[in-house]
Amino acid sequence: MVKIERIPGGLGVDGLELRRGKCGCGGGGLDCCFTYSKVKREGDTIIYEGKATAPSTQQNFEWGYRVHKDNVVVVVKMEDTKDNKDFFAGSYPPSIEAWVERGWQVDENYERPLEN
Repeated sequence: MVKIERIPGGLGVDGLELRRGKCGCGGGGLDCCFTYSKVKREGDTIIYEGKATAPSTQQNFEWGYRVHKDNVVVVVKMEDTKDNKDFFAGSYPPSIEAWVERGWQVDENYERPLEN
């Protein structure tokens, strides 16, 4: 049985952490203000969404995956950039390899350019 628990800033799923994060600069319109990560639970489905892009980034793409184990599903969707992203205010999700090492099955794994 997959263990799902609340942890500071998010959820722990099978020993892996999915955390939310957002900018705390006060809304000054800096690049960090456009970035975040969030996690929610809908029954046995855990959804992570993250955004590390900003108006100043140009080499943007999206990546994600969907994995399952027993009756639990984890869906990850990330808007990312190949540009410098020191300003990312969120937390990255675990790698897909980390899930596979724990016996999770991969349903989907993708990376594609992000349309501006």
